[in-house]
Amino acid sequence: MPFSKNADRADTPGKCSGATAYVGDLRFDGMLEAVTVRSTIRRGKIKAIILPELPDGYYTVDASDIPDLNQVTYFYDPCPYFAEDEVRYIGQPILLVVGPDVRTVRRLAHEVRVEYETIPAIHTLDEALNGDKPPLHNEDNVYFGERFAYGDVDEAFSRAAEIFETETHTGYQEHLYLETQGVVAVPEEGRITVHASTQGPHAMRKVLAGAFGWEEERFRVRQTMLGGGFGGKIEPPFLLAGHASFAAHKCNRPVRLIYSREEDLLVTTKRHPSRVITRSALDCDGNILAVDVDVVFQAGGYALSCRMVLDTGLKKATGVYHFPAASVRGRAVATNNPMCGAYRGFGGPQTFFAIETHMNALARKLGREPLEFKAAYFTKQGGETLTGGKYHFHVALPETVEEATKLADYARRRLQPVQQGRKLRGIGQALFNFGAPFSLSTNHPLPERYMGLLKRTDGKVEILSELVDMGQGLHTALRKIVAHALEIPMERVVYEDADTDCDPEASITGASMSVVLFGQMLKDAADKLKPKLDEPGEFRVLEAIRQPEHLKWDAEKQQGDPFHSYVWGTVIAEVEVDTVTWQVATRKIWTALDVGTAIDRRIVKGQIDGGTIQGLGYSLLESMPPDGMTTSLADYVIPTTLDAPPVESALIANPYPPGPYGAKCVGEPPLVGVAPAIADAVANACGVEVWQLPVSPEYLMQAMANKS
Repeated sequence: MPFSKNADRADTPGKCSGATAYVGDLRFDGMLEAVTVRSTIRRGKIKAIILPELPDGYYTVDASDIPDLNQVTYFYDPCPYFAEDEVRYIGQPILLVVGPDVRTVRRLAHEVRVEYETIPAIHTLDEALNGDKPPLHNEDNVYFGERFAYGDVDEAFSRAAEIFETETHTGYQEHLYLETQGVVAVPEEGRITVHASTQGPHAMRKVLAGAFGWEEERFRVRQTMLGGGFGGKIEPPFLLAGHASFAAHKCNRPVRLIYSREEDLLVTTKRHPSRVITRSALDCDGNILAVDVDVVFQAGGYALSCRMVLDTGLKKATGVYHFPAASVRGRAVATNNPMCGAYRGFGGPQTFFAIETHMNALARKLGREPLEFKAAYFTKQGGETLTGGKYHFHVALPETVEEATKLADYARRRLQPVQQGRKLRGIGQALFNFGAPFSLSTNHPLPERYMGLLKRTDGKVEILSELVDMGQGLHTALRKIVAHALEIPMERVVYEDADTDCDPEASITGASMSVVLFGQMLKDAADKLKPKLDEPGEFRVLEAIRQPEHLKWDAEKQQGDPFHSYVWGTVIAEVEVDTVTWQVATRKIWTALDVGTAIDRRIVKGQIDGGTIQGLGYSLLESMPPDGMTTSLADYVIPTTLDAPPVESALIANPYPPGPYGAKCVGEPPLVGVAPAIADAVANACGVEVWQLPVSPEYLMQAMANKS
């Protein structure tokens, strides 16, 4: 096993000692501070803006100061940098106040007055779909809709002996990275350099070029150390970079824009709330003839990446199963709530919660043990995906079930729910897969994307890449791959923070594709560099992106293989329910995960532990009002060490041939199965089904009252 030894991470000493510098630590001569003036209403027309008297050296920056286009253009559905005529959510940027003293800037921003003509706001999914209020987007408030199907679903439902229907609801989830959003824009001769905490340096450069109407080369984006992301440093930094760059361009001074924690909580993107209705057509023996799934995601005031998040969630909506026929429909709707965006799991947590709770509840209704019942519908190698593609490689789902149930002593615990005084104890399970990376169309040439290696004159080999280490250990894993391929000590391989002037464009860091796709590109580059390693001078190798030969994907028709590979997993959770407070505590979680080949077991285990605890927060604690409004960690609670149970994990070796040394993705999968496993454990303990996340004491108390 070439990667059995764990590697020390190069960023550990600086982070542990406090020496690491983040974007908020940067200082430049003459630097100005910026504060955003935001909408205080959900929806309305801007009638007037009354500015305070500005001292010398202080400025305002608004849409009129944008050189070209007041739109963030990276995604299918753009949004404005600054509101001009209308506002669509509380906190929408209207203008900046900029000046040398941050306290004065904050005071001036607070003194700005905006007069509005209010319009009835759309608060919920139901209001968006009912059409009782003036539409926010088109006539139906639907940003985007999509449908996938195979088999004759209508015929199956027409002859069903019974139809079993469930409805699940999930709420917002805040990223709550340690480092809040921040950028510094520095004007230079004929160009602008942006120092940013972002998951996509080259994407940011494209967005800025679109707003200014300049060539991309006139922007330089330098990646600073990123203090956590989880998808939350994809879309919001585009807005901040635009705002700071417009101000720097107007004032011809460096401008720093750093969000406070309250501001970050209020206005940055969150996980999409969802409503999923799942129906199964059953024959007279309880066998499933067809499944129909209807998914609605709430996008907020603007859609941003919701099209991609919903699309991914839909492609995973039938879970690990292949039914005789299936139909999946999805819609993303507009509301006057905060914008939602990319988040670890990318639409999967919502749809996996729906299908797993549906299957577990159906098994109980039929008097079957859920794992035994679900096994009859497991997909297999060679089976078809929802989009007509294939599972080309071994499906290790049964192995993960066997290993997880053995670790947890599941069969014994499941048959003997425990009550000790006022505490009920139960155990539950959930199954999942996770496809990654996304497939690009095989009908067209691939975009020009590269990873590179530079043999330097000092004998070191530098990785040339824009991919970002946001705490997940990516740089360590990629350095390890290169060192192994070159047969050199890992200390000779260096990985600097991304700089768009030096590093080629590859991709936004996310979607669990960095090691499995780009790691293989680096391995191929290392194979080409190896014969030149001992020659004098510098030598550079660039490796272009390519997809595995087995893929067939028609992006226009959305048919074929939607993902390169699949991770398979089983989660088992044991909970304890207090029958006085109806608070749910998780006692232990067991996970068996097929990761292909683990490049670094300690990093993989860290990803499993972190994803599991983040999933626990999504399941039980992280409650936000339906309108998504919160500015305080007194109201929005995340797991602490006191809430985090022991996590025992097993790695299933199932090498993926096109991946580097057989590696698959690992960043997102550990989160997606946690919520349905906890819900199943609560059902096992209390005898009531759980259809909502988070499982709050109030929700469970009401469910028990309804039961009795």
